[in-house]
Amino acid sequence: MKTAIVSSTIQALHEPKTGPGHREKTDLFPYLLMAPGVILVGFVTLYPLVFAIDYSFARTEVFKQLGSAGLSNYLRVFADPRFQTNFFNSLVFVLGSVALTWIFGLALALFLRRQTWGNAILRTIILVPWVTNQVVLALMWKWLLTGDFSPINSFLDLFGLPPFDPLISLSQALPTLTFVNAWRATGFALLLMLAGLAAIPVELEEAAEIDGATYFQKIRYIIIPLLKPISLSCIITLTISFFNIVVLPLDLTGGGPLNATEVISLRLYREAFQNYNIEIASTISVLLVALDLLLSWIYFRMIRSEASAR
Repeated sequence: MKTAIVSSTIQALHEPKTGPGHREKTDLFPYLLMAPGVILVGFVTLYPLVFAIDYSFARTEVFKQLGSAGLSNYLRVFADPRFQTNFFNSLVFVLGSVALTWIFGLALALFLRRQTWGNAILRTIILVPWVTNQVVLALMWKWLLTGDFSPINSFLDLFGLPPFDPLISLSQALPTLTFVNAWRATGFALLLMLAGLAAIPVELEEAAEIDGATYFQKIRYIIIPLLKPISLSCIITLTISFFNIVVLPLDLTGGGPLNATEVISLRLYREAFQNYNIEIASTISVLLVALDLLLSWIYFRMIRSEASAR
């Protein structure tokens, strides 16, 4: 009896007090540890955003505001034929890059899904372009595709074929830039697809084989549907990243020829850091942020609908 009373007393002492008069203490120490990082991220994120919004509604001379411009900067941007070309180029570049990256990543993941030392080496090689500086990649591809010293043109010359110089062609420059960007990002898609394939039960594929399904039928009816959440994450992440890319188009094509490869992010860079047209650069920045927020909202809606469908 005494033992039971002592045990119940000890248990009561260790139980949290949740009565109406009790108020739990909040541990502030984790928040103090997070505060420097939160302040830094908030400063480098919120201050440029507020700056861009403020200057997008103003008339400026470099960084000096001359007065309010209302919505005239936005109207100028939307009515600008060059911006319309930039937007079209961005759509082709982003959609083409995302589609090719997803296809390349899935195909390579299916080929390299087995855990062998040879596949591990190939995975590492494929991942190298994704972690390599974009300036280096742009210069490498420019050397491969341009000029008399191009290895590709030297090879074509052996067979008497005309030189291949897509970076100065109005019709070939944007597809070439899109392909190079997809080649660069394939390693990222490969990692995600390999993770998704590892989570697919082997029994499903074995059952499909017993039922007589071919290899491509397994991919279409089993692998691709089960990889849908991973594919959505990959597609949305790459879409937001590609809309904001600057270095690769700047160093590979410079937006040429005749603005054929000038995407929105590259136009923003030029207006801000070459022309010092801060009002237009700020306006384009706000539009890009709005586009990124829209894509993020679509991403979360798709993820939520996918989770609720299960």
